[in-house]
Amino acid sequence: MPAVEIGRVGDVSVADQIAEMHAWLREQAIQPLELQPVRMVNASVRFLAKFATREDAERFRLRFDEESAASRA
Repeated sequence: MPAVEIGRVGDVSVADQIAEMHAWLREQAIQPLELQPVRMVNASVRFLAKFATREDAERFRLRFDEESAASRA
C-alpha cells in the first residue's frame, strides 16, 4: 500500500488543509485508504495518506508536498 507523508503548508490550519486535500481528491476521483495527521512536533504537523496505487500516491505527493511544489516553481 503506497503511502505519502507531507507537512502542513504555511499557516493553514490542520482542518483547512485536510479539507483542501479531500476536495482535491474528490475532483481527481481518488479515494485514499487513509488520510490523517500523524505527527505534531513544535507546531509542525505531518499528514499520512495511503493509497491503493503508486500513481495515486505520486499524484497526491506532487500536489501537496512543499518540496515538490518548490521544485516546480
